[in-house]
Amino acid sequence: MRVILSGHRRGLGAALSEHLSGLGHQVFGFSSASDGAERVDAADFAQVSAWMAATVERHGPPDLVVANAALVVPPRPLWQLEPTEFSRLIDVNVKGMFYLFRAAIPAMLGPARGVLVGISSGYGRSTTPRMSAYCTSKWAVEGMVKTLAQELPKTMAAVSVDPGTLQTDMLKQALGAGAKFFPTPDQWVGKAANLLLGLGPQHNGQSLCV
Repeated sequence: MRVILSGHRRGLGAALSEHLSGLGHQVFGFSSASDGAERVDAADFAQVSAWMAATVERHGPPDLVVANAALVVPPRPLWQLEPTEFSRLIDVNVKGMFYLFRAAIPAMLGPARGVLVGISSGYGRSTTPRMSAYCTSKWAVEGMVKTLAQELPKTMAAVSVDPGTLQTDMLKQALGAGAKFFPTPDQWVGKAANLLLGLGPQHNGQSLCV
């Protein structure tokens, strides 16, 4: 299986990339933390589309596309958020998913197969104080995925996946010391990979959880 993954150098993305590669799948990823050709800003459509075109030309259309790149800002009330940090979060978490899907789908429509996954959150299906920026972005993920699901051929699928609460750098930024009480990506990745690899047209439009 050919897998494309944004945000593949840290946290969930790094664990998934390593695990899926270990299972024998071809994993192609990019991240703003990467080097060389893999250094791509998810919030820059020109960079994403150029990387996607080069990857598809060399390896063919993907079977699974996972929009994982995301940011979080330190918890605080909405009126204390800086406009620049809110804007950057939306650029990565929402526009970044759109850019990845927009770049990948045309190549996938030829064979009319494949699954597109938007990594969501419990905060995309509920809300909590002091997390308005992140909640806004993940509710947008849910809406974009469900709308895309209505547009795809019946042989394809768009699915949102809540990975659960994991001990990542993002969670440490949000919860501080409290993050240590949650599972690590390495403890989570086997179950997550099984879910992702099992997705198909029958899951189109669903909001799933690991």
